[in-house]
Amino acid sequence: MAILYQDTKYEGVHDRIAHTAEHAFIGALQKILGQTLQVRKVEHKKSGNTAFIIISDLELQTVLDAQENVNELIEQGRNITERKFGSIEDAINAYPLLRANKARISGEVRVVEIENHDVAACALEHAGTLRECEFFLVTRLSKNGSEYEVDFLVGKPAKDAARSLSARFMRLCIELGANINTVENTAMKLKGEADTLRQKLKSVSLEKLAAIVPGKIGKFTLLKGVFSNLDDDQIVEFAGERTDDENVLVLIANVGPEIARVVFARNEKSSDLDCSELFKQVVRADGRGGGKPHFVTGVIKREALDRLMNEMTEEIVKSA
Repeated sequence: MAILYQDTKYEGVHDRIAHTAEHAFIGALQKILGQTLQVRKVEHKKSGNTAFIIISDLELQTVLDAQENVNELIEQGRNITERKFGSIEDAINAYPLLRANKARISGEVRVVEIENHDVAACALEHAGTLRECEFFLVTRLSKNGSEYEVDFLVGKPAKDAARSLSARFMRLCIELGANINTVENTAMKLKGEADTLRQKLKSVSLEKLAAIVPGKIGKFTLLKGVFSNLDDDQIVEFAGERTDDENVLVLIANVGPEIARVVFARNEKSSDLDCSELFKQVVRADGRGGGKPHFVTGVIKREALDRLMNEMTEEIVKSA
């Protein structure tokens, strides 16, 4: 998923202008991709506009190239014409490359053509020329199942969003110690370093967790430990793997600067303990948590952690 800009305070633009720009955008994408696209629907809301495009893959650079093309067409002021046909078949005969949702069309068809660019069947209102759109800006690209969602702004909201985005970009450059020409490489370098550190943290976490000495409490084998700044995902994964054994309980706390994250789990098939209810009972007002009867995660204040771990152990002893 690629998010370019998603925090706009504007209430969108007139649907007529936005829908016209969407036609130009889809036409630009089609030319770049060399294929006819199916647009399932277009939404126009106060926060902006969204085109839902059914396509297996849509890269960010392709979207940016199409955005550039649309703004070139706006500067050229491409004319927009409309023609009516008695049926979708007549329209396709006149325009073999017509973009249309045939399943939703019956009877008379209106065809909207952007001069030497795009031809689509559409019943909505459109601008007279692309120049009325002023400026086109894609604000978000994301994939949802078999389709892509492209958010965009047109006109004054697009211009104001672009200025806001530019300001954020410059502040980001300062924070990263980069300039406009090096910020992408700097970000990629920092991401690489973060990934390396994350892998090291995972390795250390696995080593620490594997070193837990099991304790025997009645029929239970308890894997209990208190650690600092381990990888939370590795703890959850560790608990899931170890509780494959029907008699194993896992109680692990991972201490951070202000709070500790706690994982308490048992085998899913065992019904001796309701981990979620027990955790809520013991944590009281010092934290919060939830999950399933066999697997709960939660947080607690650091100063209350010892009490929680001791009382949880006591309750386990009672159940054993």
